[in-house]
Amino acid sequence: MSSNKRTGTEQLITLGNGRKVSIRPICRGDGQLERELIEDLSPQTRRDRFIGGSCKASQQLIELLTDNDHQVHEAFIALCSSDHAQRAVAVAHYAVDADRRACECAVVVSDDWQGLGLGRLMLKRLIHCAQEQGLERIYSIESAENKRVHTFARSMGFVCQADARDYTLLTYTLSLQPTLQTAGYDHNSEDNRINLN
Repeated sequence: MSSNKRTGTEQLITLGNGRKVSIRPICRGDGQLERELIEDLSPQTRRDRFIGGSCKASQQLIELLTDNDHQVHEAFIALCSSDHAQRAVAVAHYAVDADRRACECAVVVSDDWQGLGLGRLMLKRLIHCAQEQGLERIYSIESAENKRVHTFARSMGFVCQADARDYTLLTYTLSLQPTLQTAGYDHNSEDNRINLN
């Protein structure tokens, strides 16, 4: 079983294997933590997160990813403590489209923390925030070769559609209106807080 408690805007989580993380909104001061997470990703995970895998953790990228205004950009970071220092083990972002009807999202989990349900938990935080903002859809554009995200997105109720302009890309979309219960998913359900498989 997993357990969790909130301290202000921070949520403390115990995963099913006993590992503990804290999840909170990203702030400007998290730039180095996010940089280290990106730089430590395996080549495969980097390709999955940044289509093509050639993205570098430039200062410009880090400033963009940590510019969390809670209106156009929402982002969360998951932290663990190791040797009295904090380490980022997952981040989740979305950016609202210009028409303010939908948002594009992205989630990445450190390789040694994958398979514990942390990515699912981070995505659910984004979904909940997008619903609170009154957005109609949340979506992600992925490489057609990314088989892991296909299974994950389908399990979360996302619908996959090919990009007519680029056959190498797929768009995964989740309708936020009406509520997610119509897709068999309820973010308030305690059973959905973590995937123990």
